Amino acid sequence: MRCHSFVVLLVLTSLSGAWGEEVLAIKGGKILPVSGPPIESGVVVIRNGKIEAVGKDLAIPPDARVLDATGKVVMPGLIEVHSSRGMDQTNETNPIVPFLSVVDAIDPSQDYFEECRRQGITTAAIVPGNNTIFGGQAAIVRTAGQFLNEMLLKRDIGMKISLRPTGDRNRMGQVAAIRRELDAAREAMTERSRTSQAQPQPTPDAKGGNGSGPGPLAESDDEDTQQRRPRPGGGDQAGQETNPDAALVRAALAKLLKGEQIAFIYCELPMDVPQAVRLVKEYKLRGVLVLAPACHRAVKQVAASGLPVVLEPTLVLWESDPRTGEEKQIVLPKLYRDAGVPVTFTVTPTQPAGAGRGSGSQPPILGTNFLWFQAATALKYGTPYDEALRSITLRPAEVLGIADSRGSLEPGKAADVVILSGDPLKLDTWVETTIIDGRVVYERHNDRKIKALLKPDAE
Repeated sequence: MRCHSFVVLLVLTSLSGAWGEEVLAIKGGKILPVSGPPIESGVVVIRNGKIEAVGKDLAIPPDARVLDATGKVVMPGLIEVHSSRGMDQTNETNPIVPFLSVVDAIDPSQDYFEECRRQGITTAAIVPGNNTIFGGQAAIVRTAGQFLNEMLLKRDIGMKISLRPTGDRNRMGQVAAIRRELDAAREAMTERSRTSQAQPQPTPDAKGGNGSGPGPLAESDDEDTQQRRPRPGGGDQAGQETNPDAALVRAALAKLLKGEQIAFIYCELPMDVPQAVRLVKEYKLRGVLVLAPACHRAVKQVAASGLPVVLEPTLVLWESDPRTGEEKQIVLPKLYRDAGVPVTFTVTPTQPAGAGRGSGSQPPILGTNFLWFQAATALKYGTPYDEALRSITLRPAEVLGIADSRGSLEPGKAADVVILSGDPLKLDTWVETTIIDGRVVYERHNDRKIKALLKPDAE
């Protein structure tokens, strides 16, 4: 018995110590907290996976492992607010699967997560791709861990809704399918509320029981009854199909309608933006607009909506005037900023399903697969430095609802910290060290790929 207890204790100790197993102190670097002004030659103390103190001339605990950041820059880990990478595939083949979860498809061994650590991205929201109608439920993960349970921060935090037509649908059919499913879910919620209010409270039965046995329509019976009942939706725009998972669809969409999840709404063309805004208002969704480049033509509607915005990797593009043929440069960060729209970025490109339909999709340019490069592009075209830095740290944390624990260097927050060789928004800067929840998960001097890349060719 004592042996078994010892084994259990060992396992529990191992699990509890998976993250933040040591005391760290980062000293001597220029600290960019994001939530406040820079601190020259500052100190960050980390204990039990959290930031204990940030400041200048702080006492370093005697039991701390000290990381010397003299001449370097220390900042919070970057956050990718919307990524469809890291899974075995970006989309389930069926277009209406809101009950599925990316948690069942995330592969910790994928190169994406290794590249994240190399770039200083410590947190990512993994969201289904855009070739869908309701694509499934998103999750927030750490970008390090051997197994998914080590990586998972929050599951089922949001759902993908795409306004880009799937299959042989046109845009009218796509929006009709979205509304049909949301209406069915809302009706089911209303019906369940009425049934619940009409049910008598449990009372002792004639046999002296407590009334907990079979009674007038339990919740599970109601769900089964609704599944058999004809309902609006469950088919394509011609009404030919039926959805065998109707009850699962309604239950999943109820989370959206209750505001428990974020609705990541993908807009491919400018005409999609007003539809997305109407859906958010009509169904009272917690909407986030994921915008393809061409949606800049609807920037006024975007600004009026007040919704958070995620821009795709291509931030600078050229468009031809159809009448004059004149080429015009479009700088998306500047355009949205001038309209008063705060944005954040992703490095996940859209699948080119809309190519050739005026989507504005263009081949990505060198650098767009780096999150820091997106912020640096915004800086180049007029975005203030602090705002550019915030767009890849604290703002995505706010969009995802995790700003209380991530996105800036503040006492009490998770110790997601990056040490860089220099300015985070400059081309010649390297990520030296990446720390997630107080654990060092990447060191450049141990990066075999970087060493191989920089190794001189053999003569």
